[in-house]
Amino acid sequence: MRTAASALVLALFAGAMATASADILRSPEGGFTVKEREGAPTRGQSQSAVIRQHGEPEQRHATVGDPPITRWDYADFSVFFEGEYVLHSAVRNGSRADRP
Repeated sequence: MRTAASALVLALFAGAMATASADILRSPEGGFTVKEREGAPTRGQSQSAVIRQHGEPEQRHATVGDPPITRWDYADFSVFFEGEYVLHSAVRNGSRADRP
């Protein structure tokens, strides 16, 4: 009984993750606020799922810190991973030259 309940909770959670939209940080005046955007990678997605959905990133930055955080840059957004899972997707206002 307990295994069946655990499987049901896991299935419901996985379904909710598939329909959620991603957290995005926008920089209107240089500061950040959390926004949502359809189609961007969602929190909890794996790196392989992001590649399947959006292709290879333009740039992969070196992993830093503990826990390990990695950033992948695409044409109009960046994706931040903890380990192999998405933490946030971020869009920065301004030109790509403004990106760190």
